[in-house]
Amino acid sequence: MTTEGTHRVIVRGVALRFFLYVDGGWVPVTDTEFHAAYEQSMFDPAALRYDVLCPNRRRVEYNTVEGWFWSDGSAASGLITFDDRSPGECAGLAGIEGVRVA
Repeated sequence: MTTEGTHRVIVRGVALRFFLYVDGGWVPVTDTEFHAAYEQSMFDPAALRYDVLCPNRRRVEYNTVEGWFWSDGSAASGLITFDDRSPGECAGLAGIEGVRVA
C-alpha cells in the first residue's frame, strides 16, 4: 500500500476506494475504518451484543473486476472499488442479488 488511513489507496498502480453502507447509502471511509468494520463482520452481530464471540455464518463476500463487497448478513456492508470507481459505477456487483451498490 502506498498510504494508510486514507479514502484512496494505490496498490500496484490500482486506485482502491473504500466505502461502508450507512443510512441507506455508501459513505467513503478510510482503509483503517473499512478494515475494522470488516473484522467485526466476521463475528455474529447478535452474539456481539452480549459480548460473545461466535463466527458469523450469515457473512458473504463477492468480487468482480470492478470491486469487492462484503456483508455481515445483517446491517453492515463494505465495498472496495477498483480503478478509482464510485459504488454506482460497479454494475457487475449490482447484478448480484442482495448487493446494494447505487
